[in-house]
Amino acid sequence: MSVLGSFQDWSELAQTLGVQEAISSSTEDAYQQVWMHHVAGQRDPGVMAVQGGLLADRLAWVFVAGYQSALRHTFMDQTFAGWGAFAVSEDRRGDPPLPGVDYEQVEDSFVLSGHKTWVATVNSIEHLVIKAGRGERALYFNIPRYTEGLDFSARNANFLGEMSQGSVHLVDVKLPADAALDAGAVAQFGQREALYIYLAFLAYAGRTWLRDSAQQDCLRLIQRLQRALSERSLPIAEVKALDLAVQGVLAAVGPAAGANNERWGKDQRLISMYSPGIQQRES
Repeated sequence: MSVLGSFQDWSELAQTLGVQEAISSSTEDAYQQVWMHHVAGQRDPGVMAVQGGLLADRLAWVFVAGYQSALRHTFMDQTFAGWGAFAVSEDRRGDPPLPGVDYEQVEDSFVLSGHKTWVATVNSIEHLVIKAGRGERALYFNIPRYTEGLDFSARNANFLGEMSQGSVHLVDVKLPADAALDAGAVAQFGQREALYIYLAFLAYAGRTWLRDSAQQDCLRLIQRLQRALSERSLPIAEVKALDLAVQGVLAAVGPAAGANNERWGKDQRLISMYSPGIQQRES
């Protein structure tokens, strides 16, 4: 059983996984330092998401907390020294579009070239997990940031704008012949990403905006989410019920969270945007 399932009340969770002093992370660097100090050593992705959420003071860091956990769940055999990003998106708008990332096998190595158009926390990552090729020949690789041939670019963003975002250009990046990752869990990354972000959000909301019985309700939702994430295949009916409950928490904290916070109106869709897809899934 995960440690999350052992907590009897919110105060026990907060005392075990939180910190006593007030946390203010006005920059990505500041949150990364807090996360590396308190969260990086955890091995349970659910605990990582909850602890990262307890330490977050804005929705951009809630995303980071959940995203890092989803990445580690998906590629469990990988060791991440710090933050990673999962780069899948490719250009569909250019005329002509930028070429996506593909690979060649040359003697005893892979050689990768091409573009990925969205990289989360682009200024702060230590690892780039990347999809190369399409269809049945698609492979995935975990590339250290300072590998020769990687060129990162940052750009301003409106949504989650406090988090650095950008793109990456690969030019003849050489990797060993055994570098391809086990991609068995990739198909569920999107679904699990949403649930890990929900875990982080419930921890953030419970610590920042809720009290007493509402915090207890958050704890129970956290424990149900953790049980769902521990299943080999996600229990769709339970995930739908959990999604509706999380949307209820979002609605409950919205008035207080949005007061004198112009970013809340832009960033709250981090929680709401997954709901339509979850509710449309078939069991």
